[in-house]
Amino acid sequence: MRPVALAALVAIAAVGCGTQAGSTPSRSPEPASAATASAAPATTGPAVPSASARPSASASPATPADPLPDGPVTALLVGTDSRDLSSWEGNADAVVVAQLSADRSTLALISVSRDSWVTIPGHGEAKLNAAFALGGAALLRETVSELFGGIELDYTVQTNFGGFLGLLDAVDGAWVANPHPAVAGFSSAGEVDLEAGNYDFTADPILLDDAEALYYVRQRFELPYGDLDRAHRTRETIIGLMERLDELGDDPPALTSALVHIASSVRITGELRVADMVGLAGVSRQLERDDILSIMAPIAGFTGRAGASVNLVDAAQTAALGEALRAGDVRAYVDRYGTDYRP
Repeated sequence: MRPVALAALVAIAAVGCGTQAGSTPSRSPEPASAATASAAPATTGPAVPSASARPSASASPATPADPLPDGPVTALLVGTDSRDLSSWEGNADAVVVAQLSADRSTLALISVSRDSWVTIPGHGEAKLNAAFALGGAALLRETVSELFGGIELDYTVQTNFGGFLGLLDAVDGAWVANPHPAVAGFSSAGEVDLEAGNYDFTADPILLDDAEALYYVRQRFELPYGDLDRAHRTRETIIGLMERLDELGDDPPALTSALVHIASSVRITGELRVADMVGLAGVSRQLERDDILSIMAPIAGFTGRAGASVNLVDAAQTAALGEALRAGDVRAYVDRYGTDYRP
C-alpha cells in the first residue's frame, strides 16, 4: 500500500459534517486561481470519474525537509454543519485530535464524540459541541485541551459541508474502507428520513466522489453505535483521502493544485503555507497504513443529562490517553487499551 500523504492534515476536518436539515447541498465553486490547468492522475483502485479541470501551479514549490515544529505535532480538526463556505459557525459535529509523533513514524487520529459530557471552561458541564456554540473554535480548543489534561494544540483546522465537497473535487474522489455498511435514509431535501432509504452505503470499499458522500459521513441512524460509528467512518474517510493525496504526490503539479484547493476550503490557526503542505508529502513517505492509529476517546456509557442524550466520558482511561498525548506518542496507550471504541 502507498504511504499516506501527511499533507492531508490541513483538510482532515472536512470529512466531519453534521445532520443539519436543509436543501440538498451542491458542490462549491472552484476557487479562482491564475495558475494553469492540470489533470490529476488516475487512482490505483477502480476508476474515479474525472472532475472538471482544476487550476494548478505552473511549477511546484521547493520542498522543505520538514516544515513542522520539532517534536510531536498536534492539531484539532473541527467539522461543522454550515453549508455556507463563508460561514465558520454552525454545529461542531466532528472533532478529531490528530497527532504526529516526534519521530514522524506514527499518526494518531482520535475522535472526541460531540455528545461527550465534559466541563467547558467558564460554563460548567455540557455536551462537547456546546463549547463551539458558546465560544467558537477557541473555546472548543480550550475544552478539548483540558479534557486531555492540558495538551498543546499546534494547529486548529476548521471546515464545513461545502469544504468537504470541495475537497472531493480537489482529489477527484477517494476510495474509503467502509467499516459500517448500511442503507441511509435522507429525504431529497437533506433531512433525516428513516423511511426513505435513499442511499445504499453497503459497498466496501466505497467510492466517495459526489454529493452523496456527504450523507455517508453524516449518517448515524441505522448504525449500531450511532455517533461513535459515524466518527469511525470519519476517521476511515480521512485515511482514504490521505492515501488519494499520496497518489497525487507522483504528479507534483497536480498535488500542488489539490492543496491550493484544499487550503481554500479550510480555516487554519497556526502557520502552515501551501508550500509547507507540499513539503509534508515528502515527510509522509515514511508512513504506511499500519502507522495510523484510529482511536475513539473512551466512553463509559450513555445516559441523559439536561434533557438530552449524552455520552459519559471514561475519566480514568481518558486521563491515560491524555498522558500519552502529552508525551507525544500514543502507542503505549493502544498497546494497553486497544482501539475498540464500544463501551
